[in-house]
Amino acid sequence: MITKNWIEIKEAAAKGCKLLFPIGVIEEHGPHLPLGSDIYYSEKMCELVKEALNRKGQEALIVPGYYWGINFCTGAFPGSFSLKPETMSQVLFEIFENLKGFGFSEVYCFNYHGDSHHVKVIVDTIRRANSELGMHAKLVLEGMDLQLFGWNGKEDFLLVSNPPYPMEWFEEEPMEERGLFDIHAGAFETAVMNHICPEQINLEKAKTLKSASLSEEGLKKWLEGGESTRAVVPLGYAGNPAGYEAVTKHVKEMFELQVTDIAQRIMTIES
Repeated sequence: MITKNWIEIKEAAAKGCKLLFPIGVIEEHGPHLPLGSDIYYSEKMCELVKEALNRKGQEALIVPGYYWGINFCTGAFPGSFSLKPETMSQVLFEIFENLKGFGFSEVYCFNYHGDSHHVKVIVDTIRRANSELGMHAKLVLEGMDLQLFGWNGKEDFLLVSNPPYPMEWFEEEPMEERGLFDIHAGAFETAVMNHICPEQINLEKAKTLKSASLSEEGLKKWLEGGESTRAVVPLGYAGNPAGYEAVTKHVKEMFELQVTDIAQRIMTIES
């Protein structure tokens, strides 16, 4: 969007152009991943979905990335910026107001930061924008994540994606990691970042890190936030960064499946 001039923006809105909105945070991701990992992920997904929509003949633009969110769990680490919920909500709402003023209404929000406080603000603001501004905004979410937030998938503020992942992917977890939670800067995120922006990560460091995947008790401490989180994950990662190689072989296909599914679902939605 920021590469366009104002006349092109006006014309795109008049044609019913769809908007893809990358949302994330600036947050510590251990000693091997950059602070911008979550927003890099969101922006990459928007780029890929935009390309997929364009191939289907549907114009799409990417809204400038938003990364001033909430880091409740990791907020005690240097580099993890965190806003008050009311501040984040107001800024997001005013962005939607601007987009509506430009003539756009259909917005798909991509967020890969799982902090429940952060996600709640996004959803509450989407619902407010839809109600008060007449927007048609939705949060893109994978079906497997619905239970994390107590949703059933029929909510009008969600676009639920269910890519056809091969079942064998879920059977390859190392025995020593089973029953544990790799939720932050571990094998999965390290593999994804290595795919998206390999120049930004320290793979040699990742290979030396011991697993810090969480037990149920450790997860409870993580969710307390602040110094409790730092106590359970002193290096800032909750997972097994060194296990990234096992995940890497599936990352490219994972992105392809996600993008294809999301683009197809967007194409079938009537504004």
